[in-house]
Amino acid sequence: MAGGNLSPRQKMINMMYLVLTAMLALNVSAEILKAFHKVEVSMDKAGVNVNDKNINTLKAISSYHEKNADDAIGTDVYNKSLECKRIADEGVKYVSDLKNLLIQQADGRKEGDPNAELEKPDNIELHANYLIIQGNGAKLKQKIDETKAKLLALVPAKDKSIVKSDLNTDIEKGQTQSWESEMFEHTPLAAVVALLSKTENDIKNTESQILDLLKAGLTDDVVIVNNFEAKVIPNNGTYITLGGEYSADIFLAASTRQEADIKVGNNSINVENGVGKYKLTASREGETKYEGVITTKRSNGEVLPYKFSASYTCIKPIAVISATKMNVVYIGLENPISVSVPGYAAEEVQVSLSPASAGTLKPDKVKGSYLLTLNRSANELTIVASVKQKGGTGAVKKMGEQKYRVRLIPDPIPALGTIDVSGGVPAAQLKAQSVVRAPLKNFAFEGVNYIPYEFTFILVPKKGGNTFYEPGKGQQLSSGMQGALARAQKGDKIIISGIKVKGPDGNRQLPSPLVFDVQ
Repeated sequence: MAGGNLSPRQKMINMMYLVLTAMLALNVSAEILKAFHKVEVSMDKAGVNVNDKNINTLKAISSYHEKNADDAIGTDVYNKSLECKRIADEGVKYVSDLKNLLIQQADGRKEGDPNAELEKPDNIELHANYLIIQGNGAKLKQKIDETKAKLLALVPAKDKSIVKSDLNTDIEKGQTQSWESEMFEHTPLAAVVALLSKTENDIKNTESQILDLLKAGLTDDVVIVNNFEAKVIPNNGTYITLGGEYSADIFLAASTRQEADIKVGNNSINVENGVGKYKLTASREGETKYEGVITTKRSNGEVLPYKFSASYTCIKPIAVISATKMNVVYIGLENPISVSVPGYAAEEVQVSLSPASAGTLKPDKVKGSYLLTLNRSANELTIVASVKQKGGTGAVKKMGEQKYRVRLIPDPIPALGTIDVSGGVPAAQLKAQSVVRAPLKNFAFEGVNYIPYEFTFILVPKKGGNTFYEPGKGQQLSSGMQGALARAQKGDKIIISGIKVKGPDGNRQLPSPLVFDVQ
């Protein structure tokens, strides 16, 4: 705070304002936080399915090795499969331990239930401090890159391009923000936990692809008949928005090269390399369960059915729109705005203003971020988030909106040097000042400045005599004004009035003068 001692009441007002600012900056609804938890649960369920598939693949490789102990290729594949599992397990454990640590730092989960929602899903400080300030986010990035590199090293160079791994920590060219800052800064804990669960799945999925490539190099068809199990692997999670597409891969977890007939309900679905490709368009909210059967023929000609069941949950479309600084936007400033729609990439989201005449909204450097510039034509505006419907129709669907109040930047306060409160001031302190200022206190935006360019200086002697009056240009006190200050005696009055300033929203005159009683 500039100048003078603040009263306890003023200190309390300042603190309350800062707390309010922080609360407004975290404009994330309970509905969105709950949606992040649902995504986390969906990721965990999908991870179990992928893990089961990996276990069965390892069993198949091990079975081949046991039956063909003299096969050098089989031995090499077997050893690499064990190394693949070790690398993936180590990577998953690192991410899982980090996720659990962040959860515990924020008081864990509700009622101590490991599957319940977080106690503090909207917290953005604890994990940001641990991951960004303390450098653990950079260590996580290094671990992800290291895990991916080690897994890819297990397959021949010609096969590396076949692996479609989502373990990617690259940032856009020219972007100055670090990967960990982009991922974890200004992000609620619920979203961070869901992101880490996705990272665990990305490691398991990469492991799965590596194991499949290793097994494809074996010279024998391996089928563990007593371990056949029907599996359903969702491609885009089990929580989707209305109108969105649900898709899943359905297959026998232990089958390798055998084709199978797969039905969902009474309808056969397309099968590619033993994997059924199931897709539908969600048309109603809530959970939808489905079941089917996989029919395959064993080597002895026996035809066996394997039943399966799965479900997905359809939720209403939601958009996350929040003002980076506050939920109030200001005329004359570039107001940072972040817009995202879960389930859609930043380039798929269209953002608009209503009314359009209220200002301009242009993309910032980071995807999903915008700079909002306003004029004086509206007291309120709405930011609308929409997406293009998939399927090539070109139709645009509104996903959410948020209203904001349009306000002028508040008046700065007048100040003579370091003195910004009228009243009694020691003569020595007054004589040390040489410039008129206009600081903007307790404002959410940093770096907003107002520069005085005109004012009037008046000295009124207590004991009679001539009043000193001089208009000023700029913000520096003239030699005549400084001379008047040097002559000021106890009981004299110093008045700085008619202060005009220039700021980002134009010129204005401050409503209140400064009046000092020389002590």
